[in-house]
Amino acid sequence: MVFNVELDIPHTATPELIKEFAESHGCVAKMIMPEGPGGGNPVYNFSSERYSYLEELVEQIYGVGSLDEETIKTMIWET
Repeated sequence: MVFNVELDIPHTATPELIKEFAESHGCVAKMIMPEGPGGGNPVYNFSSERYSYLEELVEQIYGVGSLDEETIKTMIWET
């Protein structure tokens, strides 16, 4: 079972930095759109075998406490 989330990441972050950030949270990052719908920033798919790792990653990107638990649950899906 793998958990996934797709996030729009600022274009100022290099792919290497994104990969390093994902790995530091126990996740894998893959760019799925070089220019996403949110202002042209790339969209990445982050995946992990542990839901809690993705939950922490989302909180780090959006800011701890800025999203409630239910919102995060709707962002992460299982494959």
